[in-house]
Amino acid sequence: MRNGICPKCRSKNIYMRKNGIQVGENSGGVFVHTSTMTRVTPIEAYICVDCGYFENFITDAAKLMEVSQTWTKVEPMAFDMDDL
Repeated sequence: MRNGICPKCRSKNIYMRKNGIQVGENSGGVFVHTSTMTRVTPIEAYICVDCGYFENFITDAAKLMEVSQTWTKVEPMAFDMDDL
């Protein structure tokens, strides 16, 4: 979506807003839990106005580092090309 193309419908009608999607009243971002003292994390929200698909991206490099140290990493799954 950051490239201006919807990955679902291939539309080029994409709009972005910093903290455009909020969780909770007056949150100004989302809560990404990495400790008991979690603070609001800024995001960039992208929405395709043709199909309604949206994505959010965390823009705080320090928060991304905290996630890499406290969350469980999802390992890529092997798949057979014949299954596609």
